[in-house]
Amino acid sequence: MVQINKIEIDILAGFKDATLISHPDFAINRGVELATAIGRVMKMGEPYRFMENRIVRVLRGFISFSINLREYRITEGEALYIGQNSVAEIIDYDANSVVDLLGFALSVENENIKEEYLIGRDNESWMEEYFRLIYTISATQPFDRRSVEHLLLSLHYRIVDSIESSSHPVGRREERLRLFIEQLNSHHGKHDLAFYAERMNISPQYLSRLVFEASGTSASDWINRVVTTQAKLLLRSTQYTIEQIAEKLHFSTTPYFCRFFKREVGFTPTQYREK
Repeated sequence: MVQINKIEIDILAGFKDATLISHPDFAINRGVELATAIGRVMKMGEPYRFMENRIVRVLRGFISFSINLREYRITEGEALYIGQNSVAEIIDYDANSVVDLLGFALSVENENIKEEYLIGRDNESWMEEYFRLIYTISATQPFDRRSVEHLLLSLHYRIVDSIESSSHPVGRREERLRLFIEQLNSHHGKHDLAFYAERMNISPQYLSRLVFEASGTSASDWINRVVTTQAKLLLRSTQYTIEQIAEKLHFSTTPYFCRFFKREVGFTPTQYREK
């Protein structure tokens, strides 16, 4: 399996931060000034893969993410629940933003989510209670792991239940778009629209029309976005040569990959890696 730009909770253990509590299975950081945090683990405009679940709560200001090709702008009182193995990229943020951050892997492995949920400000009060309890218990010695595990599982179910109870039925086009994006995230590097159409049991022409009608963006642009993101991850986080990356991403030739990457990013693959 390709090892790419992973962010694991264990990486936080090396940070000396008075507000950060980190244990092997989770980490919580409260009242983080985003301007000082950017660059320590993530850099703006660069894709990263979260290996565990993440919750970002905005206490002041805003932060904009691209998560698995979908864009979210989280403002004061809102939160975003990001599933494990998600590809995340910071697009924009308010320099005065303050956030709470929580990362964890559920003890019940099959409960870990693979998508992402936006949590509205109408859920702010109970979210605050969970964060306060988890932080308080985590800071107490000796560390009560069982209590924290139960709180994390309870928080997970509370979020999922609140999202499901407030969700509205989606139309056929929107459902097809969701399935298309899921396929893109599962088979990143595949360029051929016919490949995705076949997996969805529809014609390429029909898929192309559905995607554009549902998103306002062409299917080829969606494919280019995920291929570009995967190329960035491989260039920044592996020792694969440019030729090997071109092959892994199913480009017929290395020059073709280099031209594609330069067109999408503004740098050649070599320039991007050195940057």
